[in-house]
Amino acid sequence: FPILRWYLFKSGLLTSTGCDHGAFVRTSASTGQPDLQIRFIAAKPLGADGMTTYTQFRNSKAPEDGYTFQLIAVRPKSRGEIRINSSNTHVKPSIDMGYLNNSADVRTLTEGVKLARQLGKNVGWEEYLGEEVYPGIDVQSDAEIHEYAKNTVHSANAGVGTCRMGTGNDAVVTPSLEVIGVKNVRVGDSSVICTIPGGQTATPTVMIAERCAAFVRSMKNKIPTAFHVEKKKITSSSSSKKATAAAGTA
Repeated sequence: FPILRWYLFKSGLLTSTGCDHGAFVRTSASTGQPDLQIRFIAAKPLGADGMTTYTQFRNSKAPEDGYTFQLIAVRPKSRGEIRINSSNTHVKPSIDMGYLNNSADVRTLTEGVKLARQLGKNVGWEEYLGEEVYPGIDVQSDAEIHEYAKNTVHSANAGVGTCRMGTGNDAVVTPSLEVIGVKNVRVGDSSVICTIPGGQTATPTVMIAERCAAFVRSMKNKIPTAFHVEKKKITSSSSSKKATAAAGTA
């Protein structure tokens, strides 16, 4: 009874977030800092996109044993775009995530798949080694791994930059998080981040929200901000971490 064990003794499976082990790695695409994050998940993947396992697990009555290395390009160079189509707020914007439109991100994930396979074949894993589920033993060349990544990549839940903070023409909000050209509106979430962090975005987002709350509380003593905008653009670039699941074994 995992729930009872956690409730009474604060021990057992429920003390884990499910992906609390991993590594940050520099690949050949790195310009200095780690560009690849590896998340170890003690579960056999139910899908190749890295997220299906979480959404479909509740429907699986008898999950099979296995494990997953989830691979994330934490410093992506690819950029997407959100474009406003109308002044009517009921008209949805156009969203282009721009996944893998920079070859450096492709190299990061390709090397990640190869590294995950090496880790899975490590002597220490012999007891747990089984058949590779994703990408599968038939996917070997760089071109094949690229195709696999292209078809399974997702955001890793870490999109930023659609309302980037700054002082230039591409800024949407000021350094005090005020929306340029709109009175009494601030943005206090990850969309104001200019450059995506190399780790998870949750903690920086909490910090931004705290700072935004401080700005609102101190409106009577407003902090002066110097900025100048030539013109207001309606297009904003965004970036998000790219993730793909690899080397899941049974």
